[in-house]
Amino acid sequence: MAESIPEDVVVDILLRLPAKSLVRFKCVCKRWRSLISDRAFAKWHLQRLKAGDLIPSQRIIIGGGIGPLKTVDYEALDGGGEGRVVVPHGIKPLRESRIVGSCDGLLCLIGPSNFVIYNPTTREYIELPGSDFVDQATLFSGARNNSFYGFGYDSQSDDYKIALVVGDVVEVENGKVAIFSLKSCSWTMMMIEVPFQEEGVECCGPALYWKGALHWHVYVWNTNEEGFSAIMSFDLSEEKFHQVLPVPPIDEDILLLGLEIHGANLFIYNTAQNPRIEAWMTDEYGIGARWEKWFSIDSEAFINWNTPFKKIPLAYTRSGKIVFLMDRKWMILFNPEYNTCQDHLLGTDFVTEYAIYLETLVSPYLGGGAVE
Repeated sequence: MAESIPEDVVVDILLRLPAKSLVRFKCVCKRWRSLISDRAFAKWHLQRLKAGDLIPSQRIIIGGGIGPLKTVDYEALDGGGEGRVVVPHGIKPLRESRIVGSCDGLLCLIGPSNFVIYNPTTREYIELPGSDFVDQATLFSGARNNSFYGFGYDSQSDDYKIALVVGDVVEVENGKVAIFSLKSCSWTMMMIEVPFQEEGVECCGPALYWKGALHWHVYVWNTNEEGFSAIMSFDLSEEKFHQVLPVPPIDEDILLLGLEIHGANLFIYNTAQNPRIEAWMTDEYGIGARWEKWFSIDSEAFINWNTPFKKIPLAYTRSGKIVFLMDRKWMILFNPEYNTCQDHLLGTDFVTEYAIYLETLVSPYLGGGAVE
């Protein structure tokens, strides 16, 4: 029956389906397996996904450096369904890996001896070659929040890239940047001018890929030992650093903590040590980008979670609940309408890193094959 359906009709139908369903449908017939495995089809599916609402296809992946990475379906948590809302990834090369970032459904992971690119939806992965000018062991053992590296997509060359500053990752002053191209499967080193070269730059969190560039929330110390928040970006097509985005205009006593992605938008949030936990969101890019207040929650709402660990807003459910990572072990769904919390234990291991990713068909191996 499936063989008699015209090709264009089959393509149109399949492009409307979630990536996870399409992975299962590879077993229907050879024709469907070939079509769904085709890189062009994966790109069409991704384009269609980005043209609509991204939220239903977003997942959270968490890790703690020991044990498998785990995917959390926070929409399933919100719905109280019986399905598997926490799914472990037990693939051997991933077990000791730490999360670098995500882009188009691909996760970049760093291990003791190499980087790994992994698609959690298709379970495909590729282990990348090392480099003479990247000290992998030191990078892997270093603090994730003090490392200037990230992973994203270069639309001009249709390539996925890793970019990392080589040398002192806390005070970025030498401008040596190593770039890995997934298309050529090779590393290059270049000297690139870095913003704030005359000052000390402290990275406040991992890089986020957004609108063709990697973004870091940084704290800059000037020569008078006075500090201020800024957003530093690295354009993956130009391969240049910029300071394109301003931070929101806020009171001096509010300390910004980190950057996250919600759908197609970027948001920045403050610490829970303030009277209110607040976040600001923008969908604009450039020096004049405007930030709008996304939410403002009285810190007393988390009175039962008065811990020294960060309260990190991760996502927003379709029903309007805000998803927080709390106390390194719990995921909290906060209902701003009723000021109530619903908690979910994520496991016995501490969650020290995380990323938001899309469920896509994008292959980590641009040459057309991968390990499954």
